[in-house]
Amino acid sequence: MQSISSYINPNTRGLTSNYKNTAIKDKEAYNGVMSQHLLNPVEDLVQALKTPIKLAKSASLSRQNNSVNIAEGQSIRVNGGHVLTVTTHGVEVSGGDNPYDTESYVKAQRMADALASMLRNAGGTMTTVAHSKEEYARYIEGITDVMSYLGIDTSKDFTVNGMRYSKNKDGWYESEANSDAQAAYEQLKANNRTYQFADEKTKKQIAYIRDYYLQTVPESVKAAWQETLEETSFNPFQTDAVSTLTQLSVEQDFLTGGDDNIFGETKESCLAAIDKILERIENPLAAVTEERAAYLQQEKEFYTVLASKIGE
Repeated sequence: MQSISSYINPNTRGLTSNYKNTAIKDKEAYNGVMSQHLLNPVEDLVQALKTPIKLAKSASLSRQNNSVNIAEGQSIRVNGGHVLTVTTHGVEVSGGDNPYDTESYVKAQRMADALASMLRNAGGTMTTVAHSKEEYARYIEGITDVMSYLGIDTSKDFTVNGMRYSKNKDGWYESEANSDAQAAYEQLKANNRTYQFADEKTKKQIAYIRDYYLQTVPESVKAAWQETLEETSFNPFQTDAVSTLTQLSVEQDFLTGGDDNIFGETKESCLAAIDKILERIENPLAAVTEERAAYLQQEKEFYTVLASKIGE
């Protein structure tokens, strides 16, 4: 028997056996959301959808606390006589007063999909609930509608299966766990912009990239680089910024057909490379953002100190 592969359809967040359905229809919005709002863009969505949802042991509702516990087998009557039934593998739609009312069914299905994503998120089996602005809009609409049928007011903080949700600055429902994780992630990024407060993984990454660029330089230059790292506490290879060294290395590689060795083998060649880096920092090829300008200023300080140490 031939096994059938499962793929994630990022446009519907459903499983599909047709690989063609995995094409992203909203690439611009997808890229924007992925880079700005998702903590874990490489989440295994197929695995998340196959993992049973962690539901409440029993159903309950507290309008005073604006909270609801949703359990397996719970039925929610929504628009047009449709019924949403909660299972550990998703939310099913059944019923309907008019089988020809496609619009009513689509609305009920949207609520079912959104509720399933929220329940997976609340239970910790799904980190992200959308991959594009369009998908977030459908999710928000679905959650707003289904929560109103449950008697939950989404205009203020509300709790689903023990997880508190609130609207963030973009108007999207964000879980308390996600808010905490986002804050921790932002703090980690801030720490990893430095050398002194970077975690061990980041320090190993800095060392790995440094060794690649400095593989042919004198030992005295390597020592000067390490001293500069510790003195300036600046991480020249931040994950959210392209270093000027990398830009020049790529340009040289292209021009020479494979030689990306910027620093060469002598102190003099290293100082000449630093001059190129500083010149590019002062004269970038394109307009820079305020955040990029701050990074370039730190780069300038780093390479200025490095040059002084090499020249000693």
